[in-house]
Amino acid sequence: MDKTKPATLITSHFPNVGEMPVSWGLAKEIRPADDHKAIVDLDTGKLFSIVSKGYRIIRHEEAIAQVEQAIAGTQELGQYQAVTEFSNDGGRMKRTYRFPGIMIEVRKGDLIHPELHLFNSYDTKWPFVVFLGAFRVVCTNGLVVGEKFLHLRKRHIYELGQIDVGEEVSTALKRFKHQARQWKGWTERRLTKRSYEKVIEVMKLGIKARELIEQKIAEQADDFDPDGFPIISLWDFYNVLAWHTTHNAVSLNHRVDMEARLRAASVHWRG
Repeated sequence: MDKTKPATLITSHFPNVGEMPVSWGLAKEIRPADDHKAIVDLDTGKLFSIVSKGYRIIRHEEAIAQVEQAIAGTQELGQYQAVTEFSNDGGRMKRTYRFPGIMIEVRKGDLIHPELHLFNSYDTKWPFVVFLGAFRVVCTNGLVVGEKFLHLRKRHIYELGQIDVGEEVSTALKRFKHQARQWKGWTERRLTKRSYEKVIEVMKLGIKARELIEQKIAEQADDFDPDGFPIISLWDFYNVLAWHTTHNAVSLNHRVDMEARLRAASVHWRG
């Protein structure tokens, strides 16, 4: 492989997405829906969504080009590896950029790389959004960061060029280092029963998932207190949850949902 170029893995083809008119009514009462249009795969006829006339399709390829242009303009990020995943026959896309040239040691031998996660969809389930994340080398866990740093909330209403992707991506490394300092602090903070219960509540884990996590926590714990609660750091607890999210999701949609729950839960931790 040419090491001067980023490595890219795409697990499926991009749909040939386009717009088609929409009609309402039954039989002889059918009439054009002038204020709406259909977003479809022109090759297969699959309907992704029916949206307002003001909806602007941001193609997956277009979103990727914008983000990669911003990455290329941020010299500190360096080379990257990219993996693209799809669901709903290409209606939803997640593309992950990992930067192996940047490495931070949270504690001795425990290394992490920064990641950027790009989301886009044609079925309106995911807006165009970029998250900051990380990858833990020692356990191959994907780590989520509590604060998203670019989010187009008004789903595809504006032109993609109106979003300053470059300005946002240029701050990614600084924010990654800030997050890494927080994670280093978690290595010295012990998980409390109150924090544990709050996180489990926010993550809405099922019985089986909770049993798997409790088993993993018991394996990672240094010991147990007189009440039988595991003695474990916030960092190790966080990584148990990241392990579960990375390895036990049944689909891309399930993993994205669990990542969102972990992101929401992590901001409630107080040690």
